[in-house]
Parts: sequence; structure tokens; C-alpha cells
Amino acid sequence: MRIADLFTDIAVYIYQSLDDAKLGDKSGGSGFLVHVPLELSGWREVYVVTNRHVVHKAKTPAIRFNRKDGGMECLQTEKDDWRFHPDGDDVAIFPFRLNMDNLRIDSICTDMFVTKELIHDEDIGIGDETVMVGRFISHDGRQKNTPAVRFGNIAMMPHEGITSPYGIEQESFLVETRSLPGYSGSAIILFSTSAPFDMTQRRFGKEPPIPDEESPPFSEEKYKRLREMAARVRAKGPYLLGIDWCHLQSRESVRETSGKPVDGGWFVEQNSGMAGVIPAWKILDILNSEELVAMRRKEDEKITQKKAESPVSLDYAEARQADEPFTQEDFNAALKKVTRKKETADKEKS
Repeated sequence: MRIADLFTDIAVYIYQSLDDAKLGDKSGGSGFLVHVPLELSGWREVYVVTNRHVVHKAKTPAIRFNRKDGGMECLQTEKDDWRFHPDGDDVAIFPFRLNMDNLRIDSICTDMFVTKELIHDEDIGIGDETVMVGRFISHDGRQKNTPAVRFGNIAMMPHEGITSPYGIEQESFLVETRSLPGYSGSAIILFSTSAPFDMTQRRFGKEPPIPDEESPPFSEEKYKRLREMAARVRAKGPYLLGIDWCHLQSRESVRETSGKPVDGGWFVEQNSGMAGVIPAWKILDILNSEELVAMRRKEDEKITQKKAESPVSLDYAEARQADEPFTQEDFNAALKKVTRKKETADKEKS
């Protein structure tokens, strides 16, 4: 399955400290970016998502982003800056505050999250294809993030939890994909395709969904195009299935050359190829918490107020239908606009 390149731009790396991030130390985990649309201003609030255990194991968690010029930018955080799931689920969220103009990043909108209702409506289940975007520690890029993508399938729906080190039965999908240390916190994208479908559409002579350097980050248009292409071939997605948090081990007895298990019950653990994936709705639980909703509302009102106070009038002539009269309401609105400009000019003079 050929995926759109834009999905590697949602990934970030999480390190134990700022120095580790700058040096590209072989420690830490992965993360990814999501955003929530604001209701009034039309802007977005962006968040970094990773696992709770990735944050807790760090001294001062540092996030590393790619820059458009090919370099990297690092942001140090404190553990208290992160928000955790109230029920102890292995999810952590950081409200993102950084100038994004020079960053090569993208994010997943919350309307792409898999929900329990979507599972029913789209008949999401065993065998549906997945893409994991994260950090392959053995070859992850020292000077910049170079996320590696692993492919798999849903092997088990989240009917029974996996016991976590935090003492809860962690609700999880089982996904047949080889997760390793470093992939904790990776996004698991569900994109179940028909055989002839190429997600980039390049082989059909069409442009990919994004010109990377030119289009603004977080453009809904590119994801809309992907979903439209998927709908034409009856593919599912792309959706955020959830976040990788563990891989399950299987135990194999240590044996003598004859094949007989050695005395003492010795064994080795091996990767079973099954990853535990926390459902996307657990991320929504935190994003929809009273605290973060209140923060978004406050930011939305502040941005809306700034836009309303702008003295700039865009020189664009709106088309008026021939049979559309110029009403008293139109006149009052135009008068208010002129009055507001005059008041602003008078303030600046004084």
C-alpha cells in the first residue's frame, strides 16, 4: 500500500531531555500532532500526543520537530505541562505553543478519529489495514527526524483489556505490526484499501494531495481529497485508529541441542509481532476535558476579538446579484465599518 507522504509529517520525537534531543540520543519515544478546530475564529488548537509512560520516564520531556530548512527545532517541557487521562490510560497530551511558520509539520484533525460509532458505520474490524508512523530507534535520524512507517492489520478488536504497568486493564486494539522500543506514542492510521488503489494518485497523472513546501500546515483540503479518493474505491479512511503503547512478548524455552528444555525453566522473550493500540476515543477524552475546552474557548475568543479589531479592510469586491437590493441592514453594517475605522485612526493620532 502506497501512502501519502504527508503522514510522516505528523510524527515528532520525544526525548528525556533537551540535550538528548539536540544530540539525537537513542532513547525516548514517539509522538504525533493532532488539532481541534476552533468554533468562532476558524483557527485550530494543536496538541502533541504521546504515551503517559514516555513522559514519566523522561527527566524533562523534550519534543523535537523538523524545520522546513532541513534542520530541527527542540522544545523542552516539564511533566506538569502535560495532561493525562483521568482513568490512568497510557495517553498524554501537551498543548502546543510554538511558531509553526518554519516547521515542517502536519496534524490530524479530531474529525478523523475512530469512534465507536464510526466502527459500526464503516464496519471497521479484523483484517483492516493499518499504518504506524514513528521512530525506529536503530535508524531514526540524528540531525533531523526521519520517521519510519510500518504496516499491519487489525488482529483483535478492543474487547478485552491488556494489563498495564499502571495497574489498569488498558482498552486496546491488537494490531499485527512489529512495534519496538521507540515506537511508543506512534500514531496508528487506519487506511484499508482496495487492491488497485494508490493513495498518492501519482500513477494516474494526478498531483499528490500536497505540495509540501507551499501549502500551509493543517490544511483540511488535502485530507478531504484523500477521503474523496478513498470513497470512490470504497476504501476505509484515512482515520486515526489510536496510539501505539506496547508490544506483546511471547516466551520460548531455552533448549539443549537435542531440543529438550534446559533445567531451571530458563526462557527467552521474543516479540510476538502484536502491538497494543489505545483507541483514538481515549485521546478525545482528554481533549474534551473541561480544562482544555475552557482553554480553547478562551483562545478562540481572544483570536476572534483581535480579528474584529483589525483596521485592515481587504480590497475584494463581493458579487451582488442583480435582483439583490441594498437593504437598510447593509447600509448600517457599512456605516459601522467606516465608524470603526475612524475611531481606530483617531486613537492612533492621539
